[in-house]
Amino acid sequence: MPKAHYLHSTNYGVFYSEILGMGIMDFELHPSVSLHERSYNVLVAPRQHFIEMLNRNLNLQLFKVLFVTGNYSGILSRLHRRFTELEIRRGFTTFQLMTILEEAHHSLIIIEHDPMLYEDAQEMIEYISKALKQASHEATVLLYSPEIDPFLEEMTNLADRVFYFEEGPRDTPKLTAKTWQKMKDQRTLEAFT
Repeated sequence: MPKAHYLHSTNYGVFYSEILGMGIMDFELHPSVSLHERSYNVLVAPRQHFIEMLNRNLNLQLFKVLFVTGNYSGILSRLHRRFTELEIRRGFTTFQLMTILEEAHHSLIIIEHDPMLYEDAQEMIEYISKALKQASHEATVLLYSPEIDPFLEEMTNLADRVFYFEEGPRDTPKLTAKTWQKMKDQRTLEAFT
């Protein structure tokens, strides 16, 4: 019997099989953020940019996703309610976070970085990094933070990929009638002969 691909859909009509030659499957969170299967990834991006990535990605509904947050989440209250297979867990201490990672049986694990967890437990950063790497043997792991801090910087040492966005994508400027009129009256310089 062929071994099914690890990213099992929650919709039983969709299965990705290794026998079809698909091999490694990337999970595209954004055109410039592609997460390899069974990898440990770090994403640093403005919070609004990350929220838009999650809300615009319809593939998230197909897979079992675990969203882990610390003491406070700036993401959860702004996610669309269409996520049907989203499990939410809170890790208030580093030990709870490690337990959550050990117990996880999901296709995608998203951890919202909370630097307050490490302020009194800096010696645990290495163990958390190793737990994230270990979890990536069974799932795609994404550690998200809106900014870099010393704790996160140390946790990136074992990451397979690190994505950094200083700012989110800019909206394309819209032309108004007044701007269009100015552009229409402009002339190009003729070539000098």
